[in-house]
Amino acid sequence: MKKFFTAGLVIFSILTVAGPLKAEIKVVEAAISTSIANLSPVGAGESFPSTIGRLFCYSRIEGGKIGSMITHRWYYNDSLMAVIPLEIKSAESFRTYSSKKILPSWKGKWRIEIKDSNGALLKEIPFTVE
Repeated sequence: MKKFFTAGLVIFSILTVAGPLKAEIKVVEAAISTSIANLSPVGAGESFPSTIGRLFCYSRIEGGKIGSMITHRWYYNDSLMAVIPLEIKSAESFRTYSSKKILPSWKGKWRIEIKDSNGALLKEIPFTVE
């Protein structure tokens, strides 16, 4: 009986020190595209003409907690242009996207940072508007 109590106490102590087990959120797929169809990117690429008008950032997330948030942060030449919060609606696998209007004069280097609710960088996607 004492052995079972000791083993249970050790397991309880480990769990208390380690904290509760939690799923790790990760981006398993991401793309910049010219449109979205059936929650999938269409016309994905790394370089787009300045006359494109609008671009989309698609991301597939796994391990998130339902109700938690990620953000798509759109940068143009290191200037933050938009922050789009997106709610996670499925813990196993969740697809989402954001979009940004692109003016013809906004030629240059762009990037999107996908961050979790704590601000941790999950994925960075560079692309160019020419």
